[in-house]
Amino acid sequence: MYPAEFAYVRPTGLDGVFAAIERYADDVKVVAGGQSLLPMMKLRLATPGVLVDLAGAGELRGQWSTTDGVRVGAMTTYRELQRSPRTLDLLPGLEETLALIADPQVRARGTIGGAVAHGDPTADLPAMLLALEAVVLLASPRGIRRRPLDEFFTGVYSTDLAEDEVVLAIDIPQPPPGTGAAYQKYEQPASHLALCGVAAALTIGGGRVHRARLAMTGVAATPRRLTALEEALTGTQVNAKAFDEIAVTAVHGVEPLDDMHASAAYRLQLLKLATREALQIAASRAGAGWAA
Repeated sequence: MYPAEFAYVRPTGLDGVFAAIERYADDVKVVAGGQSLLPMMKLRLATPGVLVDLAGAGELRGQWSTTDGVRVGAMTTYRELQRSPRTLDLLPGLEETLALIADPQVRARGTIGGAVAHGDPTADLPAMLLALEAVVLLASPRGIRRRPLDEFFTGVYSTDLAEDEVVLAIDIPQPPPGTGAAYQKYEQPASHLALCGVAAALTIGGGRVHRARLAMTGVAATPRRLTALEEALTGTQVNAKAFDEIAVTAVHGVEPLDDMHASAAYRLQLLKLATREALQIAASRAGAGWAA
């Protein structure tokens, strides 16, 4: 199927982007890498009258050191991140997650900002960004607004992005020393989208978990933190039995998706498995002294 007829605008710089958004108002859609929006347009699930391309806004591309980690511009592609050794060294688990996103063609065009702004409940990258406590920077003519990523997703393909805002960048703090991270995914074979994905970042010392951050994707209406598990893990002695017992509780309070790709019950079972595996691998990478 072909998309509905639309106009295309590629402004130079953010000011031009804001002007185009204001000019076309209700009939506009902003496009970054286009790896999610364009297929939706071909199926006519999205029918914007005007596409505003962010590719001409150089302010949105790049990576910069911050006082506590890394800032990644919204138009930075997955592939560009994969080729950034310094960023990958600072942020455990990120390299593994990027390698599991879709296929090489999508990774070459898909962008970090697009992955966040699209609000796809099955996207891989948001889970690891949540586990790394990322913060989204949102730009508009009114200025720049910071929003913790775990408060940004509001529903299926729904976020806290205002109509006149674009994602400017993602701030990702460097985890404490002694942190290991992992991303475990069960995917839909044709699309490679997550039926269930769990990201875990564990800081371990003296055989105990000092700090835990976990997040899931593909299971519920939004990617989200598993805060109850984080609290349960803190102070826990590192061993397989403890992780098994905690992983079973991952499903508590989760309202799973139920669709043609997987039933609700199947997704919850995958959540238990992926949580256990992510915890074991993250602990082994934190130097817990045992093999996953």
